[in-house]
Amino acid sequence: MRPSEADDLPCALVELDADGRIVDANSLFAEWTGLTLTELVGRPFASLRQRIPAIGGRSDGLVRLANIDGTARAVIVDSREIDGGQRLALVDATERAQHEQELMRSQALQERTRNRLQLIIDSSIAFSGATTEQELVDILATTVAQAYQAEQAGVFLIDELGAFTQASGTNPLRSVPETDPLVSRAASLRQVLTISGTAAADAVTPALGHAMRDSGVDAVLVAPIQHDDVLYGIFVAFFLHPRQFDSEAAPLADALAGQAAQAITTLRLQRKLEHAAMHDETTGLPNRRRLETQLLEYGLASSALVATLFIDLDGFKRVNDSLGHHVGDLLLREVGERLQVAVRADDFVARYGGDEFVVVCEVPEVEAAQEVADRIRRSIEQPFQDLPEGFPISASIGMSLARTQDPGWNPDRLIREADHAMYSAKNAGGNRVVGSAA
Repeated sequence: MRPSEADDLPCALVELDADGRIVDANSLFAEWTGLTLTELVGRPFASLRQRIPAIGGRSDGLVRLANIDGTARAVIVDSREIDGGQRLALVDATERAQHEQELMRSQALQERTRNRLQLIIDSSIAFSGATTEQELVDILATTVAQAYQAEQAGVFLIDELGAFTQASGTNPLRSVPETDPLVSRAASLRQVLTISGTAAADAVTPALGHAMRDSGVDAVLVAPIQHDDVLYGIFVAFFLHPRQFDSEAAPLADALAGQAAQAITTLRLQRKLEHAAMHDETTGLPNRRRLETQLLEYGLASSALVATLFIDLDGFKRVNDSLGHHVGDLLLREVGERLQVAVRADDFVARYGGDEFVVVCEVPEVEAAQEVADRIRRSIEQPFQDLPEGFPISASIGMSLARTQDPGWNPDRLIREADHAMYSAKNAGGNRVVGSAA
């Protein structure tokens, strides 16, 4: 039976010659192609066939049959050899093709999920290994660009003044002001923001749309870096090509931002603890422990003359006893501020304990150390605004000097000698500078 005589069969039939051209077809094949039998005869069958990629790279006879209206139908083709050509039977496989496409999408999604999970694990390890905040944000910028295959990525952190500043990565929007609308929107929403196309950017703010057009950015993804409601900043992935975002884009950004925020929290807490361990709580100055470390660092330097000034406040005990420890603490803070103003930029100021302070300075000769000490003494004897009349404050200062490369260099001895010289100054009436006898 020839194909044109088989209109009652539930499949399409087509007969080809040795060159693969259509010789005959039934009415169902004509219906599926939108062509008449006259138009079909002589046409290469290959011109109507489109291969469908199948699961695992196998096609199993599954193809798409094109229609002249631009549509296509998934069919399974069974071929049999006949004299001088082929006879093809085509069965509608629309449901199978849809199933395979869904399966392929599912497999692709599973693969992306595995890749992103591995990325999250790798980034967590990298973040935990960062020893500084700068190292951390550099890792974050690189990870974001890789995770989303973005041409550029940047990290913007909130500075001490509450403004966003670029901490790492790149910013194709040319400048921070051009990025402000994006940053502000993301910061206010406190959630991942995706923008595909400049028209969508216009909806956020025309200024952002203009900036994206001007810089060639077609899409962006922005995620807030926050932990326990504390906003540290944002990261931005910039795409210079059209980009649509799937359902996993935002969760991945949340995970990366959350990990980074936890790492920032840990680093900042560690920095605070380290600062607290080395600084005085009342004055904010380096404490005795930090002083000892500083003196050891001087000893490792090239040969230099180092002066150690041991400062004790005259009249402080009376302030504490009569006006209370609160006023005493205010006085200590102001003394610390005066010391920092009185010394030179490279001099080291520390609170030793109680009302005692130590200044360490590298000097070219003894006269320079004497000048620093006199400047300190004059600064301390000036009236203090928070103290009533009748509570004069001055400073007894003891000074010791030694060269770092001398055999006798010993930080403990420097402090001890300066301390003894300070007591000599205090016993002589206070408000004076006395050098050590050594």
